Amino acid sequence: MQVETVFTVAGLTMLALLPMINPPMAATLLLGLSKGHGKTYLSQQARLASLFLFIALTVTFFIGSSILELFSISMPSLRLGGGLIIGAIGFKMLFPAPPITVELSTQDSIAFVPLTIPSMCGPGTMALVISGASEIASLPEDIDKFSVYLGSVAGFIGVAIVAWVVLSMAYPTLKLLGKNGIDAFTRIMGFLLVCMGTQFCVNGLTEVYQTMELAL
Repeated sequence: MQVETVFTVAGLTMLALLPMINPPMAATLLLGLSKGHGKTYLSQQARLASLFLFIALTVTFFIGSSILELFSISMPSLRLGGGLIIGAIGFKMLFPAPPITVELSTQDSIAFVPLTIPSMCGPGTMALVISGASEIASLPEDIDKFSVYLGSVAGFIGVAIVAWVVLSMAYPTLKLLGKNGIDAFTRIMGFLLVCMGTQFCVNGLTEVYQTMELAL
């Protein structure tokens, strides 16, 4: 095992993934969807989301392409599906339903959907991880692939830790903004999520069109 290679790959992995994962965006989503819950709930969701993020990245890295091939799912389809989910969540945040007087359940978790998937580990992130795994698999035989794989996993751990730290700051932000601030913030983020979902769909449709053009 080459220690220098492990640290180099880990650093490059974090640099490549953090802009795609965008933990601050996930933190705003956590704020918007956790109205009525306290510090314990937000802390729990932050921990779970960071854990799910590491698992999702690792699974995608090692068997992501095989899963897509098994179910005959193309990357444009993945982008379209993720875009529809993000758009639906954003629409609900932008136009919230009238409040209903019910007791909030602390068992309702948003850590996996939508915080991890599709917010932090969306179609773009999955495509980047899968393409990175393909490049590593095609490396020359004289390169220590074990160190490269180990560095990639270490990078996933680093990304998950950064996400946990950023998500953990959601509660202080919640206390700072107050109820009215969070309501306004939620609607703004809902609009941005609708735009993000639309962009994912546009990218997916563009890829479908380009594929059809090449086929003709």
